[in-house]
Amino acid sequence: MRIFAIGDMHLAGGTLKTMDRFGDHWRDHDHKIFDSWERLAQDDDLLLIAGDTSWAMRLDEALPDLNRIGGMRGRKLMLKGNHDYWWESLAKMRRVVDPSINFLQASSIIINRIAIAGTRGWMCPNDSFFEEQRDRKIYEREVGRLRAALDSLKGKADGYDQLIVALHYPPTNDRHEPSGFTELIDQHKAEACIYGHLHGEAIKTALVGLRQRTNYQLVSADAVAFTPVEIPAIQQSPA
Repeated sequence: MRIFAIGDMHLAGGTLKTMDRFGDHWRDHDHKIFDSWERLAQDDDLLLIAGDTSWAMRLDEALPDLNRIGGMRGRKLMLKGNHDYWWESLAKMRRVVDPSINFLQASSIIINRIAIAGTRGWMCPNDSFFEEQRDRKIYEREVGRLRAALDSLKGKADGYDQLIVALHYPPTNDRHEPSGFTELIDQHKAEACIYGHLHGEAIKTALVGLRQRTNYQLVSADAVAFTPVEIPAIQQSPA
């Protein structure tokens, strides 16, 4: 099993909303993503989808996109992004999606001795766009949700060898200052952290590469040329 990630697929759902207005590189971007996965993937691979999957406003509108993802090779593990308004209860979503799709929502999963813990995340304090009155409470709630996801792995240390933290939002502000997210990532000694949300010029502000012992990787679709990227810090232990 190999592990790949991509975020911000921004599929049209039932909205007919395309991404061309954000630049020619977004033209037919969905075909680029699905075609590249078809070339790359093997049946036992895992794809982490880091939020902002569909523009749909309701679950029924998102079903064409979710069915399309369900038809992709391998297993898929999906996070909620800030534009995923279609997202409903886990029970309701699991009833209508292909069995190859699972969801992370302030939770964790262990697959082939690799633990993955995730939540949506939020904008971090001192970011250029952070507004104290609007964002502080949501930020603290999301830090708590990541803590809950990681705490759900307590007592399972013998069950996994490596840890990936998956978020939609970046785990730091645009100055790369420590945050509640990075403190938890450091405490739990994650091998990798993947996240999306950033586009265009903001890609240049991303935290990428090694910080402490964790490899940080921005995986928003336009940051990875609309091609899922393999998580390099993660290697499956030999049987």
